[in-house]
Amino acid sequence: GLSSRVVAACERALMERFGKLPPLGCCWVDPDLKKYMVPLAQRSASKALRTLTRGTRLPLEPARVLRFFVWWKNGKGRADIDLSAVLFDGSQCYVDDLSYYNLKSFGGCHSGDIVDAPHGASEFIDVELDLLRQRGVRYIVMILSSFTRQPYCDLPECFAGWMARSDANSGEIFEPRTVVNKLDVASNTMICIPAVFDLVGQEVIWADLALTHEPDSCNNVQNNLSSMSLMLQALTSLAKPDLHTLFTLHAKARGTLATPDGPVDTIFSVEHGITPFEIDRIRAEFL
Repeated sequence: GLSSRVVAACERALMERFGKLPPLGCCWVDPDLKKYMVPLAQRSASKALRTLTRGTRLPLEPARVLRFFVWWKNGKGRADIDLSAVLFDGSQCYVDDLSYYNLKSFGGCHSGDIVDAPHGASEFIDVELDLLRQRGVRYIVMILSSFTRQPYCDLPECFAGWMARSDANSGEIFEPRTVVNKLDVASNTMICIPAVFDLVGQEVIWADLALTHEPDSCNNVQNNLSSMSLMLQALTSLAKPDLHTLFTLHAKARGTLATPDGPVDTIFSVEHGITPFEIDRIRAEFL
């Protein structure tokens, strides 16, 4: 059909351009790179523990409890940043949320509302994954809301992320080895979605999504549920080119694809060689 002819023409043009670059020799391209998106836009990847591109899907860590967290410090005035977790079922229908006004639900627990952070403050949410699955929850949308309406860029420090815990009461509140990923929140907005957690697919969808709409009323989850639902639909159906496709085109144009037992000159993988976290290098050398 027409679409396949368009795809073939694009591939020929890309391979012709890539073929003019230095040879790569025999290349191994990790199949897991299909879950990692090509960094096409600068804004689609913020400073993080591991730099990722929006829409990338990470394996959900084998843990009984996930602990979401936010840490921030006041700027020129009092800053109240609220951490929430919104629960949706498999049809992406709203189920409930954990937030400053609803501290316990579906086996989850919120640490409580902190409304001022002159010396820095944190909020946490613990969720028991198996219990949520049993009760029909598939998606958890992690959300930050600036209740006092300061844009995050006006705060000297603000970061958020999640930890994988064997138990809610195990270890320290901030135990470095349990922090799976975090990002600095510095957008010129008042609502941020760091990630979406798919409990059935056992994946984390990296969002790093700043919502630009200014709330017309109290900035909390209940007043923004329609936006949360739309963002969930968009992130779970996002179609972007993946790194496996990009690196395979380079391998074919600039070398050969390795056989399982053959020699390898260039490795593209999640853990070794050229990894998805080297965003600046990928932009400079492979786009």
